[in-house]
Amino acid sequence: MDQRLVIRELREPDIAAAQEVMRSVIEDSAEAYDPVIHADVEDLRGSYLRRQGAFMLVVEDTTSGEVLATGGLRNGAFDPDEVPPQLALLERRYRDGGTGQVTRVHVLPQHRRCGIARALVEAIIDRARAEAQYVRLALHTHPYSPGALTFWLAMGFQEVLDDMEASHQIFLELPLSTERNRPVLPGTA
Repeated sequence: MDQRLVIRELREPDIAAAQEVMRSVIEDSAEAYDPVIHADVEDLRGSYLRRQGAFMLVVEDTTSGEVLATGGLRNGAFDPDEVPPQLALLERRYRDGGTGQVTRVHVLPQHRRCGIARALVEAIIDRARAEAQYVRLALHTHPYSPGALTFWLAMGFQEVLDDMEASHQIFLELPLSTERNRPVLPGTA
């Protein structure tokens, strides 16, 4: 990663710039920006700055002050009332609060392929390990995000559930402790 770039905690004055990065990247993908689905983007303050076990990092170009990328972590528990049947095993697996969900890893297109995402994700993993609140990290990715699955696998995450038929998502995990990843199959969790 370029020496002019710094990874740091999201601050109040960064909120609008971070939201713009996220909205821009989401709209650039095949996914439509939806204020309901992306409620955490709409409320970065409440979702990441004021919530226990959550944080948002940004990558800043120190020469221009521009926010180039975002990436965060929050509790990975699902709302049991809103989980579709095919994800019920993950809901049970994550309900104990021991799973941190990696979220909103977005890099502006003109700054991709420069090591920014890798450095950002490594910073998220390092902080999660240092804080020791979670035993595993989890995330989901989509097939329309070019290179995403390959990237996450290279970062050490392992596929635990392929839900391409229903939700068009692949779920991955990275153990932070001695826990071993295991696929989520009927009867396990």
